[in-house]
Amino acid sequence: MKPNQRKAASIDLTKTFFNSYFAEWRLTKILATKKLIDQRYDFFTDILPQIRNFESHDLEATIAQEIHNGLHHDAIAQCIQYTEDLFALISATKQPDFFIRNIITYKAGTVTESIKKYKANRKNVIQDFFIPQDFLEVAEDQQGIIDALDMLVEFVRDQITFYDRYSFFYNQYKHGLSVPLRSLGTSYDEEQVKEDKQGDMPPFIVVYDNLNLTAADKKGTLDPKNGIMIPGFTDNVRPVVSNLMTENNFLRLVYPFDTSKFNIDTIIEHAYKTRTCINVIAGNFIKHIDPTPGHFEFQLPDIDYKMNNAINCSYDSVI
Repeated sequence: MKPNQRKAASIDLTKTFFNSYFAEWRLTKILATKKLIDQRYDFFTDILPQIRNFESHDLEATIAQEIHNGLHHDAIAQCIQYTEDLFALISATKQPDFFIRNIITYKAGTVTESIKKYKANRKNVIQDFFIPQDFLEVAEDQQGIIDALDMLVEFVRDQITFYDRYSFFYNQYKHGLSVPLRSLGTSYDEEQVKEDKQGDMPPFIVVYDNLNLTAADKKGTLDPKNGIMIPGFTDNVRPVVSNLMTENNFLRLVYPFDTSKFNIDTIIEHAYKTRTCINVIAGNFIKHIDPTPGHFEFQLPDIDYKMNNAINCSYDSVI
């Protein structure tokens, strides 16, 4: 196979890939999760009896606590995977002729490392999202273009921040369900269920960790500002807690960094930004590998990005 044959075939296969790609799927899932949260009593009252026999109060208490908390964890997981989708694209588009190989088969650990190491600045975003630097310098609405570029940079930076804060929550939820969905191990009483129905019981978003405090601090799963909570601190545990810590064999709760501000709307906002980033890089990459002769196009996010609007830029000759 000659290089020009590989390039032509890769262009066709890349177009095939994106023709069936639906960047809105995870956003759709997260919005559906919000709807489930809002309608949880109507929706899950019919489902839970199929799982096991519940007394009337136990059923509502489960919806108020375990279901409510679990849905938020599931939305976090979708957002973490959304960010991984974006950075998988950033990585795969670096070798256009091997895009299919690199996007279909990749090591998750490599994507995770790329997220942690990525520097979200104008230079990297211009390069990785296929935005022509020369056009930016002479665009008629230069300030508008620069503002849109900076918005994109901020969106990418938001991906990294969210991933840093919540990837551990995703891992604990995905592997072994190391998540106390029944909060502190007790079921909600009637008053708590009533408060939940009134919207006065926020979700209790925590996960378990077993690392000693030194190791947890190094890993980033310890934030003393939120307090150190060790559940199950019984008479049998207290005398040997230091030994258990040395063995990384005890339970400790990990809270989000922004507990007071966390809610489903936080996740939805992040999902909209991720969808925007994915659509920008996907659209620009296609234009990059298969340009119209003498005509060049690319896009940037519009201020109304939640409606999937974009600023479309084009010019008829190389500037």
